[in-house]
Amino acid sequence: MFPLPLSDFEYYMLVDDRPSHPMVFVMAAHLEGAFQQSALTQALQELVECHPFLHCQIADIPGCGWCWVPLADASMPVSAGSTIHLDWLDVDESAVAEFVPQVRAIDLTSETGLQVVVRASPTTARLFLYIHHVCCDGIGGIQLLGELLARYGQKTAAPGERQPVFDEPRTELLLERENYDVGDATVQKHRKSLRKTAGKISRLLLRKPVLLAPSAVAVVPSSHTLTAACPAILEAVMSKRVHRRLRAAAARYEVSLNDLLIGEFLRHIRRWNSTRTPGPDRSWIRLSVPVSMRTRIHERMPAANVVSYAFVTRRQQECDDMHTLLQSIHRQTSDVVFNREGIVCLKIFKVLRKFPRGMKMFLGLKSCLSTAVLANIGDIRRRFSGRFPLRTGRWVAGNVLVKHLTGVAPVRPNTRAAVSIGEYAGDLSISLRTDATVINATDSHRFLRGFLAGLEEVAAESGEADRCADPEAFNP
Repeated sequence: MFPLPLSDFEYYMLVDDRPSHPMVFVMAAHLEGAFQQSALTQALQELVECHPFLHCQIADIPGCGWCWVPLADASMPVSAGSTIHLDWLDVDESAVAEFVPQVRAIDLTSETGLQVVVRASPTTARLFLYIHHVCCDGIGGIQLLGELLARYGQKTAAPGERQPVFDEPRTELLLERENYDVGDATVQKHRKSLRKTAGKISRLLLRKPVLLAPSAVAVVPSSHTLTAACPAILEAVMSKRVHRRLRAAAARYEVSLNDLLIGEFLRHIRRWNSTRTPGPDRSWIRLSVPVSMRTRIHERMPAANVVSYAFVTRRQQECDDMHTLLQSIHRQTSDVVFNREGIVCLKIFKVLRKFPRGMKMFLGLKSCLSTAVLANIGDIRRRFSGRFPLRTGRWVAGNVLVKHLTGVAPVRPNTRAAVSIGEYAGDLSISLRTDATVINATDSHRFLRGFLAGLEEVAAESGEADRCADPEAFNP
């Protein structure tokens, strides 16, 4: 199988990677219990051995182009100086709670694509996975985090206790990661909609989206060098009560919760910009919305990218009427699911890749692809194919309870914010990363709080407002 050429999406992520804006996303778990370093080390080693892209680097091979190349020393133990990175630090409970992971860059030409950070006290711990986006997408990240915790749970469960279970990945399925075929009917439908596809491409290329308003003073200098002042993830959890009311509000509008989240995020961006850099109401706000391209053939595939983007673009003035906005979003997102609109973006990547430096020139000239990214994972537990014993709806991984699961996508130049949303044990987690070269930490927290406040206001339509966070929730 190896050397294995990069897929079109993997190549896009490679070209878009840069020191100032690394294409590295974060998955996080908040744990209760005495997290054990030795058991995690063993589980991590097993995980890496079963997911080939985690023990590969990439190289430009003459005649083949950019390819995945396995490391000769991929089976070496996890330790300081190893090609597999584990940063573990024992601290007290307050230090665990206050720890903010920073943005990291990973050079896949000289490093592997997974780095693990742990801050642990005797009773609590926080586990962070830094994953290069060339290696896998967000669903692949959930797969990795879930499998790592499951392997850990098998090693630390008390005798006689139920253990997590999962299916071992099948390496040969990596050859199918660009197989998006869902049947002859879909193929015929795509052939009949060539004019529609061309229209979507032209609108994507010709409409210039607005930028998210920057801070008056940014902390990180825009010198295209990464510094240690860039939070990799800001996290918040909305209570089950607010989550239920959001679902009730969506039902009242006759749309999905995902439609409601997209609509409120568009409105939040409009509010944010209007108070900082007022612009014409007819200017465009565009959201990049990751869409999974997985089919049943990918069910036991190791972590990889089987994803694309759909784009939700609305004029600022269209965000004023919530009902009309949500109905238009619902019509579009239904089309995304039915017609697999993500194919359009992948077709653009395939064409650009055929030209020397085509992808690099496109990403340089089309400097603002979207105003922001909004990724809704849905029910995180369902995204992991294995099973855990549960306590109050939460995973029990051996001797620890998984209290919260979060994650967030990276940002690129001029796409200044990425928000990721997921459901876990009834709670709704909302995570943010902003571009620290233009938005400082204070404004990043303010941006997240503003989005939460907008959602709580919508939720209040379904009953008495509950603007206080759940006692178990954490907020920025």
